[in-house]
Amino acid sequence: MPLDAIFISELCRELDGTVTGMKIDKVRQPEKDTVVLALRGNGQSLRLAMCFGSGSARVCVTSAEYENPAQPPMFCMLLRKHLTGARIQGVTQPEGERMLLFRLTAMDELGELSEKTVAMEMLGRNANLILIDGTGHIIDAARRIDADMSPMRQLLPGLIYRLPPKPEPGRFSGLSPLLRREMEWRGLPQTPEGLEGLERTPTMLVEDGRPKDFTFLPILQYGPSVESVSYPGWSALLEAFYAEKDRAEHLKARARSLTKLVRSAKNRAERKLSLRIQELAATEDRETDKRRGDLITANIWRMRPGMDSVTAEDFYEPDVPQVTVPLDPGKTPAQNAAAYYKQYTKKKTAREHLTALIDENRTEADYLASLAAALDRAQCQADLDSVRQELVQAGYLREARNKGKGRERPAQPMRFHTSAGLEVLVGRNNLQNDELTFRTARRTDRWLHVQKLHGAHVILRCEGQTPDERSVYEAACLAAFYSEGGQAGRVAVDVTEARFVKRQRGGRPGMVIYTDQTTVMAEPRREI
Repeated sequence: MPLDAIFISELCRELDGTVTGMKIDKVRQPEKDTVVLALRGNGQSLRLAMCFGSGSARVCVTSAEYENPAQPPMFCMLLRKHLTGARIQGVTQPEGERMLLFRLTAMDELGELSEKTVAMEMLGRNANLILIDGTGHIIDAARRIDADMSPMRQLLPGLIYRLPPKPEPGRFSGLSPLLRREMEWRGLPQTPEGLEGLERTPTMLVEDGRPKDFTFLPILQYGPSVESVSYPGWSALLEAFYAEKDRAEHLKARARSLTKLVRSAKNRAERKLSLRIQELAATEDRETDKRRGDLITANIWRMRPGMDSVTAEDFYEPDVPQVTVPLDPGKTPAQNAAAYYKQYTKKKTAREHLTALIDENRTEADYLASLAAALDRAQCQADLDSVRQELVQAGYLREARNKGKGRERPAQPMRFHTSAGLEVLVGRNNLQNDELTFRTARRTDRWLHVQKLHGAHVILRCEGQTPDERSVYEAACLAAFYSEGGQAGRVAVDVTEARFVKRQRGGRPGMVIYTDQTTVMAEPRREI
């Protein structure tokens, strides 16, 4: 992301005018790479997020609600000791550096006024947050760097804090690859003079309705395929850009254990299915065993003890050919016939049993695939909790002990309205799909589901009327978007009345059969 020195200079100017003079009321570290300072003063209260994650480093005023860990990390405890009650005296940017320095004054352990500095280094993979005392010595860093990690620059408690090494003489630094391409496209020299006169506006680049990038000026190199959207402030731009990105990444991290569990169970079910299909194939020759038993019985008069085979007429075939039946020399003719009959009965019984098990395995594998799809579509913690509840009910996961917290309210179905004002309900998971289809939907409401893929059950509320074609199409687009086909160009979506949808016999939650459907080719577009 182009969080270059020029962008940071504009951000520095904005933050300096906003947070200077404010007092640090609380310090929190909700994530291992995020510190949030609660500030008050200048007639307002706000939260300042300092994120030093690789690829997501930034400082911005935030309105996001962060979940705090039960036990704060050691670095957070250190920051609380030194920063709680401190007042921000100013925000500066060392020339050409991708970093900000927050100058603070605070009372030390002896009750005397002391100076502190918080250095927020936004250096890509080397992003860091460092606390420095009034003499320039490092108190501690979020990421300690020793000589083995970097012989050029160490960041350890007690060492003097030094700025990152400067680039080679004569090299113009501080420009992101995006800005370099833009200046080349505009025919401007990549020098300080080339930057003069460029419009500086907080700008987000949006492609197909999704944030693509951000920078400090409108970008022209992409043409009409990418839109440049202006924001009222630099901090607001960062907050808007990273809000969706961080939410998705944090949710993905929280879903990782559930995803691993579901995939393991699905792989196990698929392996069982494959083995049982192979076992079923081995029973296909059962009629041959019965036929051999019959041939031995019919020709027992010509057999003698110790024979390893017998040749006889196969009266099962129209032309009665001569066939050779293998025998066990250690058995009598009657025992050989009984062995073939026993093998036939065993294979016949196994086929019946395996057929039921294969159906069961297919249902299980399909159900687990639907849970994996629900995890991919999860948009909040409540969605993950619903999948966890399903796994507990299905016996794949033990129910967690209640640690005294009240039961969280389950997430409600997603609600939309069509252009004509009709309500559309979209299920977030299998349990909610069941609830929508068999309890919420009225008989004549339209039920929609992507064809031959896992996805949400979608209900178009019709209030007893025939819905207009546009409303049906928009509901179909939602069904396509919230499915495994959400990234495709066009997706087939089946539409029928809710009364024609039935539970699948022996099926898991969300598994249904339906009739009287029509098919709509829908586009899973986010703007719908």
